[in-house]
Amino acid sequence: MTRMVRVAIRRAVNLIAMAALLNVSMIGLLTAQQRGPKPITFFGQVEGVSPEEKMISVKHGKISGYMDSGTTLHPVDQESVLERLRVGDDIRATVYANDLTLHHIMIVYRPAVSSERNSK
Repeated sequence: MTRMVRVAIRRAVNLIAMAALLNVSMIGLLTAQQRGPKPITFFGQVEGVSPEEKMISVKHGKISGYMDSGTTLHPVDQESVLERLRVGDDIRATVYANDLTLHHIMIVYRPAVSSERNSK
């Protein structure tokens, strides 16, 4: 085999190997994009419910990768949850980066109603 043939074969093998690596890299990028944004668990306390605006006001601590602590007005993904929520409820929800909407809201604690409130 001549030197030129060996060089040509080596180049062809290198080209095939680089194409295979590029293909694997592209598949990895595509599957990461198909998965969508990473869900972030959100905990907070309901400070207000606005059924007309389909929003709730929630006081929350710092949520890593999402926002600093504070009280924020959030839209909800399901209007039906607005009927169940009350001021003072501690909630857990799912949020996504760059989106204020609360998804999959669950009430994790509801303070007991005092007997003074019930008698009025």
